[in-house]
Amino acid sequence: MDIIGIHEEITLSKKHITTLVTKTDTGAYNNAIDCCFAEEKENGDGDTVLCFILLNPKHTLYTGRIHTAKSYKVKKVRSSNGSETLCFQVKLRIELKGRNFKTTFNLSDRSKMRFPVLLGRKILAGRFLVDVSKGRKVKKLI
Repeated sequence: MDIIGIHEEITLSKKHITTLVTKTDTGAYNNAIDCCFAEEKENGDGDTVLCFILLNPKHTLYTGRIHTAKSYKVKKVRSSNGSETLCFQVKLRIELKGRNFKTTFNLSDRSKMRFPVLLGRKILAGRFLVDVSKGRKVKKLI
């Protein structure tokens, strides 16, 4: 198993986003990624798709590109303070520590957070061990 630190870099190559710095959170179950816009729309075939924009306009890696997902879920998510909200979930292909795989992300407004991506237990289990002393020195990114 690979060992990761408290902060790692991921690449979302299909979304044209590279070197996105994350925070590892073993207290969180799911992954979360900053999303400034998400809306369900009907495409020309009469199917409903999710349109979303990753990151917020102040982030250095913001592209403004609208992504779409045919397969997505709407889930009830509980925050650390106990409040529940509805949240879109999508599967994204990421590269982490030279490994490439698909994983689920909650699309949420993380614009006020220091890191745009949170890696939770679900992605870590069976793949990575976390060594909190193995952190990167990172400046505020947004």
